Amino acid sequence: MKLRHLFVITCCLLTVIPLALFWAWPYSKALESEVRDVRQRHLVIAQNLSATFERYYQDVTGIFTIIDSESESQLNSKNFKQLLASYDFSMVAKFNNDGKLTGCLFYKQKSCPQQLDSDIFRLMVDTSNSDNVTLSTVTVDKSYSNTPILLVVQKYSDHYLLGYLSTQYIVDMGRRVSFGEKGHAAIVDQAGNVLAHPLSSWIEARKNISAVSTVQKMLAGKTGVEEFYSPALKGDMIAGYTFVPNAGWGVMVPQPLEELRVKAEHIDETAIMVMFLGVALALLITIPISFSLIKPLESLLATIRRIENGKQAVDVDFKTSRVMPKEIREIKNSFSSMMEKIESNKSEISKLAYFDVVTELPNRRYFQLLSEQWLGKAEESDLTGALVFIDLDDFKLVNDTYGHKIGDELLSQFAVHLSRHFDIESKEVCLLEYYDELPDIIPARLGGDEFAILFKNIRSKEDVYRQVQLLFDEVFTTYSLPGGAEVDLTGSAGIAFIPEHGLEYDEIIKHADVAMYKAKLDGKNSICAHAV
Repeated sequence: MKLRHLFVITCCLLTVIPLALFWAWPYSKALESEVRDVRQRHLVIAQNLSATFERYYQDVTGIFTIIDSESESQLNSKNFKQLLASYDFSMVAKFNNDGKLTGCLFYKQKSCPQQLDSDIFRLMVDTSNSDNVTLSTVTVDKSYSNTPILLVVQKYSDHYLLGYLSTQYIVDMGRRVSFGEKGHAAIVDQAGNVLAHPLSSWIEARKNISAVSTVQKMLAGKTGVEEFYSPALKGDMIAGYTFVPNAGWGVMVPQPLEELRVKAEHIDETAIMVMFLGVALALLITIPISFSLIKPLESLLATIRRIENGKQAVDVDFKTSRVMPKEIREIKNSFSSMMEKIESNKSEISKLAYFDVVTELPNRRYFQLLSEQWLGKAEESDLTGALVFIDLDDFKLVNDTYGHKIGDELLSQFAVHLSRHFDIESKEVCLLEYYDELPDIIPARLGGDEFAILFKNIRSKEDVYRQVQLLFDEVFTTYSLPGGAEVDLTGSAGIAFIPEHGLEYDEIIKHADVAMYKAKLDGKNSICAHAV
């Protein structure tokens, strides 16, 4: 049976049975259904949040377990520091049994305190367990930061390993959950102090709500659904609640009962209104509506099938008019907008995958893809080229002196000078599908302070030397940075020629890298070609 036929038959039936159908469902049934749905939904969400926080707890404690056994070089590695930062650690340090700093392993903005605050020291000692990594109740170290933190503690015989863990992840996860106007998620620590809550003042004050019966049940390791009075919202609530097993935290997802009553009343009123409208209008407009609704849907289905077959389509093939239902027009507009956003997101995702965030130059992966594409073409057509490997001299000193933010700004300005010198707009270095339109000179950031330039179809080695020297004269100069800082930037470059030094990317980049290091050894701020 076609949809249009089914639609006509259904509309006819609606003229006969709506009265019995809607009147058989009184307000109490609607409210009962709403409460039942909320009981199931809120409990499931609370359990999902609990599972998320349990995984987060395991990750945090797992990372912390291996810190003390890692070598100093591993702890100081960029990847390890990024891992700690990604979990919102603001500090990781070793303290002796008197609370004095013996080793600062990691910090974000403010260096580790030389002596722990007495309250923090006491909480650390009370929290510590010589057998396991433990997390304290939420606290604040006012001498270090005013933001709520959890102490992550590992006790050893002669020292403590202590981490300051921000609660921002827990707050963010809690804020993602909302229902109606005032439905929300609330998370408390093992003592009933608020970790996440819609009221920011409660988070900042670490308000203790252990007097609430639902919180008491969570802290006792129970799971369920309960109605209770909320002092925050001053009304009766219904909440699904559970606990985070190892952390001992409590998670609940409450919603005001009044919202469910209002929704049930609205359902009842809507049902009656729909009933009368259906009885009055169904037979009069069944046929026109069937054409008005079904034909656009058929067009939408045809468009979806074209997309399934790999064809791009951002518009639905039917015309809209004012007589057409608003929802149908919105379906068309929303579908077209959705397809445009999908294409835009694909482009943005590709940009993030292929381009460096700081410099907007091609990243290491994309540069390798472009180079390998051209190297294959060069081998087939006996083309010549060169790969230049550039390393900024003493860049680490800039980061150590002015901070990584200023260092990133210097890298960004350097990239602008680099692109401007070769008259290359970032838009020109597009994705692989436009490879044949790429410029003959492609700059990229390989990572850190390392850059590379691919010269395609060179005329001679001397021409490459000349171009690199002209580049040095322009980009290695004095840079004015935020905060009044000025840096006299220099760099060292190594050159590998194609095909003289190979036709494989890994081989060529290695030769260029070796030549760059020779330039460093020769006194920096110089250019050196690889010797066969």
